[in-house]
Amino acid sequence: MLGWQDFKVMNFEFGSIKLFKEKIVYEISKNLCSYEQIEDIESLKKQNDVHFFNLIQVEEDDHTLYLHYERLESMKSLTMIKKEEYSVKLSIAQTLLRENILQQTSEFVSIHPATIFYYPMQTVKYTYLATNVLPQEHKYSNLDRYKALVLCILTNFSYETCLGEKEEVLKRGNELVKAVVQASTRQEMLLIVEEAYDFVTYDYIQHNSTNKEKLKKRTLYALAASVLFSLTAVGMTKQYANAQQEQIVQAMEQDLEQKNYSLEANQQIVKEDYEKAAIAMKKAGESKEAIANMYFENNQYQQAIDTDSSFLESVITHYYDNDQSEAILDLSLTDVAEEHSIKLETEKAIEAYDTATMSSALPFLEDEETAVRMGMAYLTNDDVTSAQKVLEKFPSAPLENKIKLKQAEKELVKAEEDLKAIKEDDEKKEEKQKIQNDKIATLTKEIETLQNNE
Repeated sequence: MLGWQDFKVMNFEFGSIKLFKEKIVYEISKNLCSYEQIEDIESLKKQNDVHFFNLIQVEEDDHTLYLHYERLESMKSLTMIKKEEYSVKLSIAQTLLRENILQQTSEFVSIHPATIFYYPMQTVKYTYLATNVLPQEHKYSNLDRYKALVLCILTNFSYETCLGEKEEVLKRGNELVKAVVQASTRQEMLLIVEEAYDFVTYDYIQHNSTNKEKLKKRTLYALAASVLFSLTAVGMTKQYANAQQEQIVQAMEQDLEQKNYSLEANQQIVKEDYEKAAIAMKKAGESKEAIANMYFENNQYQQAIDTDSSFLESVITHYYDNDQSEAILDLSLTDVAEEHSIKLETEKAIEAYDTATMSSALPFLEDEETAVRMGMAYLTNDDVTSAQKVLEKFPSAPLENKIKLKQAEKELVKAEEDLKAIKEDDEKKEEKQKIQNDKIATLTKEIETLQNNE
């Protein structure tokens, strides 16, 4: 059995965390949860998101829920970052702000330092992702939570203090801390942190360049003092040491140049000049996906799919989630793979409810998201038969649930009409009324269950 010395205990918003060598175990009071059976949480084991450690086991006892996450031993808890150099702190803060995990998923993600793990200089992993059956906290805005996280990294204050007592942090903070507290957006905060990181990096390079000759001399003195190497070996080692030092400086100078372009990109984003921001991001070596994501995050949806057509589904989903599906009709694609063109054509037909095009597209359809939207469009227009044809090709629990709901609602209307149609002088009036009332009660309960499953 593991002894107390075999793990470290930390607290986060909803319970405690035990940090073992190869796993992380969350202990959460079941009073804070709303699941009916533990299988409701098992779905989290299938998330396969590169930003998160995998949930590998779920257990419970009478009072506590236990969530077991995998852990890479090389990655440290963010609570340990206070021991790192300032450049490491700034670099990790940059990564957290750039990734903007709180906007990457509709579920609640904890960014309490105890739930985040890092590896210098720019790698982070998250753990706690909560569905609606696990405890969540919505008292603070995403901006306030990010401020608290960055302030916690840059100071010795706890995350809780940085979240709820910023005035106390301000009293003891330097100018950088004050600037972070006063930032009005996440992007502005990222800009501030990047400027600080650039300054620290540049200072290192300047210091490195000034002392390069001293390093060469020290290397020569050490080699000359050694009687274990021949003159040829000394020369070769000296040359290798100098070359290695040159490579380090060149790499850092290149990194600084990329940081400058990243800084320029964020400045242009703040100014809402996204085209210039994209140019700067490209010079900084950012991927096509990252540039498209910048456009997407800033509501420039056409530019996002112009940059990376794989964002088409994300844009369409956004429009549907925000009741703006009519905007799909204004989207266009140029010079893209055929499957994306066909997808957009089909999505436009769905939005316009062009049944001829929809019917022609279904046999060749391979995109499940588009198929589900097609089925839902048929149901919205009371065409259950066509919706069932879509379901036969693309089994989908939400679509199947919606079809059953539509059918049950139709049956309920029919049952209510049949009840009203029973004549007062009907000899079997009471018997017929009981049959219809029982049917109405059963259908009402079924509809309620189906609505809860949506």
